[in-house]
Amino acid sequence: MSGHMAGWLAQVMATDSPALPTLGTMQVWLHLGWSVVLAWLGVWLMGRMPVQWARTKQVQWLVGLCLAAWAWVPGPTGVAYWLGLAFQAPSISGVLLCAGLLGTRFRAVHSSQPTLWLVCLGVLLGWALLLDSFAVLPMQLYAWGFSPVALFLLVVIALLPWVAAGRIAKPSLLGVYSVVPGAALVFVVWRLPTGNVWDAVLDPWVWLVLQVWLLKRGWLHYKNNS
Repeated sequence: MSGHMAGWLAQVMATDSPALPTLGTMQVWLHLGWSVVLAWLGVWLMGRMPVQWARTKQVQWLVGLCLAAWAWVPGPTGVAYWLGLAFQAPSISGVLLCAGLLGTRFRAVHSSQPTLWLVCLGVLLGWALLLDSFAVLPMQLYAWGFSPVALFLLVVIALLPWVAAGRIAKPSLLGVYSVVPGAALVFVVWRLPTGNVWDAVLDPWVWLVLQVWLLKRGWLHYKNNS
């Protein structure tokens, strides 16, 4: 029985035969992911312009749609080509967050703040992956992301807020709580963007935004209590 259990553990933690996305799926995601991210970036930038006409929803829509369309242009003339060379494809969670922010911008949906512990987990995971890239950790954390047990661990962590609440989360937190489970679901079906579960939930840009948000919140807390 112990031998059978050891074999099962070795199978679920194996990283030598990962399930990878197809080339066509990766290409579609490259354009789709960057189109959503660029659309939000254009809307965000227009909303912070010093002139009033640039902050109108019509102009924001136009800029966002133009940037999104540019991401679908094939070859070197398209922005997704160069973004893919520099940063590969965005994470699923990053695209879902940008899509949710676009929804709150144009449909007047209540925007919810991310929970602190989710942000801290994302920041810690990013630092751990960075240390792993320098071979500092005693284990190969990134390679472990190709194993089935890493996906199981991610799903368990994603469901913790629902279990802790003991009920369906409040509508104001529903979008935040759904990002990681949504990313896990897309990853299970299509293995995007690279077949590694860590790439599905975190990328350098999302990691940077999480750290900026955490530092900003810490600074505001310090000012309010000083």
